[in-house]
Amino acid sequence: MTREAVGRRLRALVVATAILCGLAVVPAQPASAQTGAMIQPVGGRVTGVLSNRCGSVDSDHYGVDVAGNNGMAIGAAYPGTVTFAGWTSGGGNMVTISHASGYVTRYLHMVRQASVTVGQQVGQGQLLGYVGSTGNSTGPHLHFEIRRNGAVYNIAPAYSCGGTVTKGAPINLPFADLAPAGAIPERFAFVNSAGVAFAKDGAYSPWRAINAGGATRVALSGNWIGWLQSGNFYAKDGIHGEWLTLAEGGQVRDVAVSGSRFAFVNSAGVVFAKDGAYSPWQAINAGGATKVALSGNWIGWLQSGNFYAKDGIHGEWLTLAEGGQVRDVAVSGSRFAFVNSAGVVFAKDGAYSAWRAINAGGATKVALSGNWIGWLQSGNFYAKDGIHSQWLALAEGGQVSEIAVSGGGWFAFVGSGNYFAKQGAYAAWLTMAGGGQVSKIAVNG
Repeated sequence: MTREAVGRRLRALVVATAILCGLAVVPAQPASAQTGAMIQPVGGRVTGVLSNRCGSVDSDHYGVDVAGNNGMAIGAAYPGTVTFAGWTSGGGNMVTISHASGYVTRYLHMVRQASVTVGQQVGQGQLLGYVGSTGNSTGPHLHFEIRRNGAVYNIAPAYSCGGTVTKGAPINLPFADLAPAGAIPERFAFVNSAGVAFAKDGAYSPWRAINAGGATRVALSGNWIGWLQSGNFYAKDGIHGEWLTLAEGGQVRDVAVSGSRFAFVNSAGVVFAKDGAYSPWQAINAGGATKVALSGNWIGWLQSGNFYAKDGIHGEWLTLAEGGQVRDVAVSGSRFAFVNSAGVVFAKDGAYSAWRAINAGGATKVALSGNWIGWLQSGNFYAKDGIHSQWLALAEGGQVSEIAVSGGGWFAFVGSGNYFAKQGAYAAWLTMAGGGQVSKIAVNG
């Protein structure tokens, strides 16, 4: 065996040992790249690319200039959250958008005030404003910048002086760790015994530490990663995004994420929810809740042994199951499920449908995603592909302590402190994280 081969084997052993022990030691890896994930915000002729002003040099120029007629519509290059929409002396009317994986885009010199506001969630191609010549500008154009983790992104390979670009066309650059707009990443996450949350995109990718410790729960939805830590609610828009403090004060007891909706339960049992990371929180109930669940527009919660839900933050609340016997709840699309005090799992499709019993008793947890219903019973993991199908024993032996199901066909569980997952009910289980240190898990995509 060569010295190089020995070195590779030793490095692999170190990494494997670190993961098994729950340490945040991750080797440098080539980032995955999605070419063309962002789109051109306007169409027109390129008159400047970074420091090259197409005839002169300007070391303080950090984007691309695309000349166009006054009033041309400007679209968002990628989905994200508006973090600035206002006036700057150099940029005139300007919009800044924060995206997944640490990316930021800026749109300068708009003819008038932006069409979006700070905190607003925007989709790819959504109208931001109109081309103008405000601020330090010599004619109608859009100055467009891309940055990542605070550094200027090299856009030069995608643009040439005098060339033209088409609005809505993919920007021919490799955007590392940025999924195509609208795509749901195949993401996995867990919390170890030290409270460190780890996440990765793809079953065979390396784990990345999200925090320094103290977490007790992790939640995934779309590109968002949320976690409960020391009574506070934190979140990241992608593994490489900056972390945000959504709710602090040490009073948070449960958290949930669905799309760009966030919810938590405080120590008084009040459920709060909001649409968009920068929006204000809205109280959903008066208190007494212990768990909250989100899916689509639905908000469900467990309160005093009863199951309540609302179709949207401002919708009327419904009593789905009462009598003080409910012990766990779940929501997926228009499907609802709960576990009663005898461990019987009930499910129904539609808020006004009749409940159907799924098992005979003994369950302690229920999970929903897509058409799948999964439940934890006597240390075993069972599931059904729809309310009326036959049940399957996915993992037996009495060692299962936590379960998760994703709409992409992924099943996951914690057994004896290890994280296992598989895609498809009849596939073989993969060991995602061993060492007996795993406590909570999540899977998405």
